[in-house]
Amino acid sequence: MQVKAVLFDFDDTLMYVADGRRRAREAVATAVASLHGVSAEEALAMLEYIEGRMEARRSFDRRAWFLDLLDRLGLREERRGEVLGLVKMYWDSWIRYSKPFPDAEQVIKSLRPSHRLGIVANTDGIPGFKMSRMESSGLLHYFDVVVVAGDDTEETKPDTAPFLLAAQLLGVEVENCMYVGDRASDVLGAVAAGMNAVLVGGEDFISLPHIRIETLLELIDELTPASPGPSTTREPRR
Repeated sequence: MQVKAVLFDFDDTLMYVADGRRRAREAVATAVASLHGVSAEEALAMLEYIEGRMEARRSFDRRAWFLDLLDRLGLREERRGEVLGLVKMYWDSWIRYSKPFPDAEQVIKSLRPSHRLGIVANTDGIPGFKMSRMESSGLLHYFDVVVVAGDDTEETKPDTAPFLLAAQLLGVEVENCMYVGDRASDVLGAVAAGMNAVLVGGEDFISLPHIRIETLLELIDELTPASPGPSTTREPRR
């Protein structure tokens, strides 16, 4: 099947955010410790626990995360102003210490002349936040369509709705779209929508029906005429 459009996830696919995520957690934990006289280590451990719990529930609004943190630390009064300050501190740190993967721009530029390009990413929990953060990356101008699942659609990934909306906005049939992401759950959402799929590094998911690559640069090879095509299963490179 001919691939006419390539859709990307954002965090951990186009952007290296591990340092940003870590620094953001640390900034919030340090601030809470300073304000309330609790252990920074305890606040950080609790925040990491809350992050895993909230993401499993597909709850991305950091206001809810930080209210939960204050509650679990025994700070039960609802401090709206404080929470908003923590949200700003968190995302400022995330943006400051995150950057595009070294091969991201090269791959995007290589694909742009022959493919429609898009992003399908989950919301940051507050409408407009994710779009603003993506704009700060310097990559957004390369893309024809950006769908923020949870802002532009009621459903977040891995629901099929954001993938279907992106294909519709691009004017490309879903079977001619390829989705590239780092999470098996999101990739399977794209497959459920009828797209080809590429999993970049990370998770071992042996039943994934499409391609597994270790770096974005391999995507260029997959989309050249000599490649075996997007329905071929590949073993991870070692």
